Amino acid sequence: MIYNIFFIHKERGLNLLQHSFSGSKLDEDLVSGFISAIISFIDSLIPPTKDYRKEKLIRTVDRGDFKILIEAGEHVFGILFVNIEKVEVRTKLKEIIQEFEQTFDLKNWDGTIEVQKFESFKEIIFKKFASEIIQVSDVPVLTPSMKEFLASHDELDLLGLHNISAGLLELLLMIDGTSDVQEIANRLECPVDEVIEKVGYLFELGDLITIESPVYETDIFVLTPEAMPIFRLNTYERETILNLFGKEGIEVLLNIDGARSVKGIQKKTGISFEKIKEILRFCSFERLVKRIRVHPIIQKPIEVENFAQDEELSVILRKIVQLCDGNHSLREIAKNLKVPINVITDFLVVLGDNVEWLKK
Repeated sequence: MIYNIFFIHKERGLNLLQHSFSGSKLDEDLVSGFISAIISFIDSLIPPTKDYRKEKLIRTVDRGDFKILIEAGEHVFGILFVNIEKVEVRTKLKEIIQEFEQTFDLKNWDGTIEVQKFESFKEIIFKKFASEIIQVSDVPVLTPSMKEFLASHDELDLLGLHNISAGLLELLLMIDGTSDVQEIANRLECPVDEVIEKVGYLFELGDLITIESPVYETDIFVLTPEAMPIFRLNTYERETILNLFGKEGIEVLLNIDGARSVKGIQKKTGISFEKIKEILRFCSFERLVKRIRVHPIIQKPIEVENFAQDEELSVILRKIVQLCDGNHSLREIAKNLKVPINVITDFLVVLGDNVEWLKK
């Protein structure tokens, strides 16, 4: 999870731009003063080099519950507040600093902070870090104000009111409150990474959509590398889970193996569905677990009439066969056909080895 990003001018110590991904607000003067004090202290010990790429500076400040990542460009420091330090996030921080310095001429900067000019860079920030905020299994939901707006205005009014592109409008109109990011990408027939960027941008605009991470009994999860400290004694991550959920939180995570569903975890542990879902929602938000999408593939042609007692069921089974092509998850097939997932799984179990299961 990422919380805040700051761009601080190296020589003047002024904050040029900041953004909160979590809604929390930090005092920009306090942050810039803190970072400047750290750099000044290091400079007094090790004089800076002429090559900014070889400068020796503190790159991480670790408080346990969050970390501050620091990267230097030629003219600015990029400061990122995160819960877990990951190589790919630091790489993105380096890249966004380079883009910032390419966008604005800071070599001859006179010290005037033009808020509107720097604010325009936020769209690039949203796109760069969208995948750290949005997951393919997240469900975008229109805000009440946006629902009311769409009910009383022409859809095209959004283009002028919020200054969004036609592409963003097309995506916005696909949001029904039940489809996750992957399903929306499938319907738009475009790469999921592109949809993640657009959903992240709509989310960061603040008043268009919210993001939900529902957990279903049929869902299957895997642990991420960031979850490993939970299983070691005396770590901040373990204490966090114990403080929030008690020993049941650890037990649920111990039973996540990439094959057992939420329902299976409930049967093995005896913990209530609601408690398990609460634990998994938190861990999903903190990127400690990741949902697996199960995509069935029927390998050989079959005669559905052999499995149906009436024409209505035959129609449903034919549609199931068509959708079991490796491109649709179980949940997506059930939603498209408006039937319970167990209707699909019961049929596929009967087919036995004729079905291949892909986990994505």
